[in-house]
Amino acid sequence: MPNYLINKEKTDGRYNEVHTTTCNHLPEYANRYDLGFHLNGNDAVAYAKRIGFTDADGCYYCCSEAHKG
Repeated sequence: MPNYLINKEKTDGRYNEVHTTTCNHLPEYANRYDLGFHLNGNDAVAYAKRIGFTDADGCYYCCSEAHKG
């Protein structure tokens, strides 16, 4: 089960991107918020939305199944 984090700053002013901790496109350390372990990117994005990141979206590279924007 992968560990996920979210970029606290919006990418292109639109989305807070969710990444696995092993992604090659991680945000700067100061902009990371740990989401914990989830079964997949869809679960991690849903969790991020439940805790207040209403514009959460999966990273194109590491969470393609949850990437919408």
